Amino acid sequence: MSKTGDQKRKAPAFLPDDWRLVENGFTPDTQAVSETLMAQANGYLGTRGTFEEGVADGIRSTEGTYLNGVYLRDPIHYDEAAFGFASHNNKMILVPDGKAFDLTAGDERFIQGASKLDGQSRVLDMRDGMLSRTSRWQTRTGGTLEINSRRFVSMAAPGLMVIDYTLASVDYTGPVSLTTGLNTRYGGGHEGFDPRAGELSVAACLEKPEAADRDGATLIAHRVRHSGHLVLAGYRVDYSGDTDIGAQDIREDGLWATRLDAALAPGQEITVRKYVAYADFEKGTQRARWSALGENLGTMAQKGFDALYKDHKAVWDAFWDTADVTVDSDDPVEQGIRFGAFHLFQSAGKDGGRALAAKGLSGPGYDGHYFWDTEIYAVPFFLFNAPEVARSLIEYRISTLDAARARAREMGHTKGALFPWRTIGGEECSSFFPAGTAQYHINAAIAYALIQYVNISGDKELLAGGGAEMLFETARIWMDLGHFNAQKGGAFCIHEVTGPDEYTAMVDNNLYTNLMAQQHLAEAAALAKSYSKQDFDAIAAKIDLSQDEVAAWQKAADCMYVPFDENLGIHAQCDGFLDKPEWDFDGTPAENYPLLLHYHPLVIYRHQVLKQPDVVLAQILLPARFTADEKARNLAYYEPRTTHDSTLSACIHAVANLESGDPAKAYEFFEETYRMDLENRHANTHYGNHMACMAGSWMALVYGFGGLRLEGALPALKPALPDGWRSYSFKLRLGAGLLKLSVSADSTDYQYDGPDPVIFHHYGHRVALKPKEQISLPNQ
Repeated sequence: MSKTGDQKRKAPAFLPDDWRLVENGFTPDTQAVSETLMAQANGYLGTRGTFEEGVADGIRSTEGTYLNGVYLRDPIHYDEAAFGFASHNNKMILVPDGKAFDLTAGDERFIQGASKLDGQSRVLDMRDGMLSRTSRWQTRTGGTLEINSRRFVSMAAPGLMVIDYTLASVDYTGPVSLTTGLNTRYGGGHEGFDPRAGELSVAACLEKPEAADRDGATLIAHRVRHSGHLVLAGYRVDYSGDTDIGAQDIREDGLWATRLDAALAPGQEITVRKYVAYADFEKGTQRARWSALGENLGTMAQKGFDALYKDHKAVWDAFWDTADVTVDSDDPVEQGIRFGAFHLFQSAGKDGGRALAAKGLSGPGYDGHYFWDTEIYAVPFFLFNAPEVARSLIEYRISTLDAARARAREMGHTKGALFPWRTIGGEECSSFFPAGTAQYHINAAIAYALIQYVNISGDKELLAGGGAEMLFETARIWMDLGHFNAQKGGAFCIHEVTGPDEYTAMVDNNLYTNLMAQQHLAEAAALAKSYSKQDFDAIAAKIDLSQDEVAAWQKAADCMYVPFDENLGIHAQCDGFLDKPEWDFDGTPAENYPLLLHYHPLVIYRHQVLKQPDVVLAQILLPARFTADEKARNLAYYEPRTTHDSTLSACIHAVANLESGDPAKAYEFFEETYRMDLENRHANTHYGNHMACMAGSWMALVYGFGGLRLEGALPALKPALPDGWRSYSFKLRLGAGLLKLSVSADSTDYQYDGPDPVIFHHYGHRVALKPKEQISLPNQ
């Protein structure tokens, strides 16, 4: 388990509920974490779960509204640079806040943490992404006002957020004022030293705006600094009530708003329906874009809250019809798995032009960068639950292939493409190359995701649409990076790379990298060999590929060096790893975790200590490359040397322990991963949710307890029921069909719905089901 001290963890106390996060009252100490957990998004637009009225000074809170894939390109400054260092960072920008409401009663302002509450409840419903709140405010005059707010970020209209805000008098008599619009006066800075954090202010992102009023909507346009990229935001308010309401426009520096004034008596209320829209463009005239956004807001307002919600909910209903997991248990497993699935689906890009940030759209962590964990952890989740999203994430990589080619040349490779370790726009943004650029295994991760997607979905068109070209170009890098080493009997060796374990950097023959490269080269060679002469000649002409080069890929794969220690009977993580001294875990205080924040990298690199699984991850992704005994010995050796400082660690160790026969320990790791953000177990959820960990929760259940492995295009399953569970179920999208598993103690019921028969393996036995067919099989 993570060795982070419990004293660092502060998490909201949600009420038990399988589908909702229910928070009563207001707790200042956990506010920033709640904002992350209650974030809303749709893959393009995301906003943190902050209160509309804000919080009192001194309370940790991070306001944030973001557009996925829209970033500030900022120079990286080095005191001592070298050739090939990343030159610019991409930082996900803040855009104008459209959800703020300034509420006053007389001369008293309502603000969380300062105003007197006579009860408050806030609910995020994961079934439909609606965030609702009821607050009862006791004013200084003694009267009570009730606030009811609902908001959603539309899954049906990518740039749209809709808010319903009602203010009602319980027994208050007097004037009230509501001001709402677009605000750019927020953001900036983060506390302490933590390279995982990141935050800008709106002013640091966007140049001085221009504003206009069109057809009842207020529109503002900004240019992203250093790029000229255009960001538009607009809002429109409709209001009603059983009292007279006066309205006036507010235009101040950084604020474009509408102020509503009324006098309320007991039993009276006013309701505001607010429609907020965002868009971004690389090219095009501002005037034309303004007109389009204004017309869109008018159309949305005419359609109304209820109709927009209906369209939005239909998307969620379709997702949950496939992705929902049920668990009959006394543990809050359903809430945890659904929470992860909810944030994954709402955070991932869906148009092929943007991907899934490490923190999704829930916070500023890692500057909104995309990493390898999208392909290794998130794509499997989407592959079986929303394959169109898996396709979109791979299409994003294809769209940045030219940038990867350019990076390869910068790194001295005469051929091929090298994808960046962390990026938004396609360029390398990691300024720490030992744990960044050196992680060449990202090329293999992208290839692995592509091949898995094609095998399971049957979508060969993606290969023709750039996938094959990407597979071949990324395979070329291994031939330039490695060589046939006479000192190791002619084996193909790869030097000076970093594997998934970032506590061991710049090594030779990292086992994970070598095996994933081997798989990559073999898959690339197999695809090239499968082409007709006409098809091969077409792609060969495009990228200057020869049959000799393809043959070299196969030879390198066949001769790949696989480090193995005969004395210990385990795979060495890399050359020299087993020669290093052990880390003094007993002498390391809990407050010194994660190690990366308390020890120089060289101190860590000199020891046998892991941040996350490396060899163990390889044996989960490539199970056929290891015997059962090797898997067990590898796990027994490496897990005690792993800090689990990465949130990518627990889920893989859950699967590995199940595979090696320790279900009790596996369940501990499983609990760690599905409660990771809900309980703030790494004490950094305030920066944003951990997307890959959320996908890992699903993997731990389906790959772990469900025993799912992929044998080419065939799923192989070995379902088992954990102690304390009475049953569980999940579904797998296989091509155009859907396979449902319902697992009990002794048997698994399979139900298939699809146009064509499906074939899979159950405990090694081949099973074929026709459409609408059901079967019950023993769990052995």
